[in-house]
Amino acid sequence: MSRSGHKHSRALAGAAVLLLLVLAGCKEQVTTLDDVASVRVVHNSPDIPAFDAYLEGITIPLASDLAYGEAGDFGILPAVKGVILELRAVGSDPRSDPLFMSLGLTLGPSEIHTATVVGLGGSDGATDSLRVILDLEEFDEVTGGTWRARFSHVVANADEVDIDIDDNGSIEETLNRFETSHPEGFVLPADQSIPITLVVEGEPVLKFTLPPLPEGPEYFVYITGLAGSPVGDPAEVRLLLMNQDSQTLFVSRD
Repeated sequence: MSRSGHKHSRALAGAAVLLLLVLAGCKEQVTTLDDVASVRVVHNSPDIPAFDAYLEGITIPLASDLAYGEAGDFGILPAVKGVILELRAVGSDPRSDPLFMSLGLTLGPSEIHTATVVGLGGSDGATDSLRVILDLEEFDEVTGGTWRARFSHVVANADEVDIDIDDNGSIEETLNRFETSHPEGFVLPADQSIPITLVVEGEPVLKFTLPPLPEGPEYFVYITGLAGSPVGDPAEVRLLLMNQDSQTLFVSRD
């Protein structure tokens, strides 16, 4: 299936979700698929438990029982401004008070978004508290024998990080905390391992090896965890790969 075909199949697969949202009492007028957006939720906060994710005012979960490192499927929602994402304990009444509410999110018509829950649930600090990053997806075509990587820095207690792809001593990307690469990302060779080095203040600090990946898909490559966590700890800094189908895989340091 082509990447554009994948995008359309997502829309068709979500038609039932859209109908349920409208029946559930969504106040926004939705008349065609041009009035909706596709959204998925990713759990990328290492210090909070699994959760159910809802949009404010809608009792059907957008994602259920998401644990750290997991992603939900795309759901089709009304394209509106000011959408609030709510997190509740797994199995909680959808009308109960949420454990967390995001700031207002803007979903444009026909857009595809990834909403990543990041930060620390135990912090109320301006730089590391729990929040949602909303990234626009484009799913552009790639040439044969390649795949596309978008890097995202979600380590809540670490500032700027440089990324050296292929461990060749050059910096291909610099990301601030909670920043994601542009949708065009990086086109990388398929079916071969790729070394990744994280560099802080000019010094290599962590090395990883991405596994051989098939040609075609686009992957988010999250830098996730908590800086200073020991090897083997669930919160150790790792890479989290996520493909277009919301399948995820942790990659530990070399």
